[in-house]
Amino acid sequence: MRVILLIICLSLLNGCLSTSANRDAAVQPLELFFSPEQTTLTAKQQQALQQFFTTYSYHQLEVSIGPADLSDRFQALLQGQKRIAAIEQLSQQKQIPLHFTFTPQQTADTLIIRQR
Repeated sequence: MRVILLIICLSLLNGCLSTSANRDAAVQPLELFFSPEQTTLTAKQQQALQQFFTTYSYHQLEVSIGPADLSDRFQALLQGQKRIAAIEQLSQQKQIPLHFTFTPQQTADTLIIRQR
């Protein structure tokens, strides 16, 4: 009888430990910074994105795009759209669907990819 209780307790303990390990494995956000006039990705940014997409290919990902630091708001919006196109091109190559959000209150010239 004690052996059975010990086995049950050990299985419950193992289940609790594996659950906390899965919680710690959440997607760590990736933050990219752009220069105000930059619309394409640098080699370092492409490499970081490809690594991120490879690591988290089975997660639902959300991309928050901040505005470009330009005086003309329309041009800032266009810069954001071009940056979205560059990210989307890489995600389509890896067949990873992304949800894009333009976030005007986000720090200018930043892009954050996080789990949805």
